[in-house]
Amino acid sequence: MEWTKEQKKVIDLRNRNLLVSAAAGSGKTAVLVERIITRLTKDREPVDVDELLIVTFTEAAAAEMKERVLLAIEKKLEEEPDNVHLQKQASLIHNALITTIHSFCLSVIREHFHAIDLDPGFRIGEEGELKLLKKEVMDELLEARYREGDKAFLGFVEAYATGRDDKKLEELILQVYEFSRSYPNPSRWLHSCVEPYRAQTVQELLDSTAGKLAMGNIRRYGEDALSLLESGIRVCGEPDGPYMYREALEEEAQGWKYLLASENLVQMFGRKGRAEGGRLKANRDKNVSKELSDLVKDIRRQTKALLADITKNYLFQSPEAMAEDMHFCKDTVAELVLLTEEFARAFEEKKRSRNVIDFGDMEHLALRILTEEKAGKVLPSAVAREYQERFREVMIDEYQDSNLIQEAILTSVSTVSRGEYNIFMVGDVKQSIYRFRLSRPELFMEKYDTYEPGDGQKQRIDLHKNFRSRQEVLDSTNYVFRQIMTKGLGGIAYDDNAALYFGAEYYKANVGNGTEVLIVDTDMEEADTAEQEETARELEARAVARRIKELVGNHTVTDKATGEFRPVQYKDIVILTRSLKGWTDVFTRVLNREGVPACTGSREGYFETLEIETVLN
Repeated sequence: MEWTKEQKKVIDLRNRNLLVSAAAGSGKTAVLVERIITRLTKDREPVDVDELLIVTFTEAAAAEMKERVLLAIEKKLEEEPDNVHLQKQASLIHNALITTIHSFCLSVIREHFHAIDLDPGFRIGEEGELKLLKKEVMDELLEARYREGDKAFLGFVEAYATGRDDKKLEELILQVYEFSRSYPNPSRWLHSCVEPYRAQTVQELLDSTAGKLAMGNIRRYGEDALSLLESGIRVCGEPDGPYMYREALEEEAQGWKYLLASENLVQMFGRKGRAEGGRLKANRDKNVSKELSDLVKDIRRQTKALLADITKNYLFQSPEAMAEDMHFCKDTVAELVLLTEEFARAFEEKKRSRNVIDFGDMEHLALRILTEEKAGKVLPSAVAREYQERFREVMIDEYQDSNLIQEAILTSVSTVSRGEYNIFMVGDVKQSIYRFRLSRPELFMEKYDTYEPGDGQKQRIDLHKNFRSRQEVLDSTNYVFRQIMTKGLGGIAYDDNAALYFGAEYYKANVGNGTEVLIVDTDMEEADTAEQEETARELEARAVARRIKELVGNHTVTDKATGEFRPVQYKDIVILTRSLKGWTDVFTRVLNREGVPACTGSREGYFETLEIETVLN
């Protein structure tokens, strides 16, 4: 295989921290595997495979990568059957640490349980068991606090409880507990949350993390509103556009600009009314397009909704009143932090009494083993220094989905703390979808912005070329993403550095393919009798089935094995939906009815099935 110049750099560069921003279809996995093989077989001082720590996001990805490395080693052995080093790698591969972060943490705990006084016979608790255990701990905690009748606790209950039970209180404590666990030091983070509430003056509020966060969010809302208004003004300038609306939109845009020019929340509160703009003039011109007129009205509704959100969340009262209210809430928030810490301690004791750990414990227990605090600084422990001597390089796949505690763990076993850079990170922040699982794509972006593209100890390499898709697919993808992906919205601007570039030169010349948008009219009133009996999803599935049958036999794709064009088969087609629930059963039923063979994979968890939910309840 012939590598591009950028791919060759990724494979060959050594002795540095390397961040690889790998676009979709850029051959990331192939390059990562080749880097590993090169380190094992081609370097002047080849390493052993168990001297590399390779962290992937899923067990399946780890198994696939281990398989690919083994196949590459076996292929090399066919060429050099007497190579003792290769023979050694073939035997070591089964013990190589090509693994997920949780599996690595588990291996650290099993090998060094004595360092944290953990019973070596521990087991990983099942989801249902842990759910019930949390409920038991929460009930005991709240019951004990009610018996004590502490004034701060009763004030907290008065502020946050709703209805006749403590369900909202429990949900709030659990939510804060789970979020705190994504930090290396949950207790420190929890106490930092109280700091903004200690502000006694407006200036202290403005200088706090809460004040800065509010300012940043308002600016992002404002930039979105301005972008919408600019597009609306352009629509008003169309030959059949609603020109009579232009004045109101321009007035509103000026108001938003005036709001965004504010230096602080005090000014923003005083200027928010200017962003409302004037009323739209009546449209009595029959030559104006109704479609364009409705489009501008919809844009106006969106900007009004943005202003309403800002007002509701940040500018609902004056900063003076806000500072006063936040200071008043200080004791209540402090009580929430206290309850969360008490729950964490009690839950930990319950798990220890049953010799059980959960997935969060794996990371925190491993971190306790690998780090120690001295003079206010967190440093690698003696155990971590042993791993540093063992690992020649730490390689992290899907780095955009890492979180703070994972970052601390992997950094501790690298040699960065002694000034020797040996961390290899590869990912794509545009593919970060796990914020709900507390991933921190800003870790990737911080390095993306600070690592130099040129040669250095901290270097960034961008892999732009896409080897998976045709030019037409990339053109349409780039067009859409350039419109919607901004620095404020997704953490990265979709500029020339982020765009996808055609690299699949093995495709033959353009054969007239274009990106299609299929529009399904789900207005049942105008549908025929047969269609009225179908739901909107069934109509959509039927339209998809019709298009699939048109494609099969009449469209060509490149065969992966032969590299030649062949007619499309049903197995070449995949249907992507936002979620499986509510869609897969409808699509599978309709497609099969229409003569299109289809199957789907259910992701319904064991503890979410009706029977098990009933037993748990």
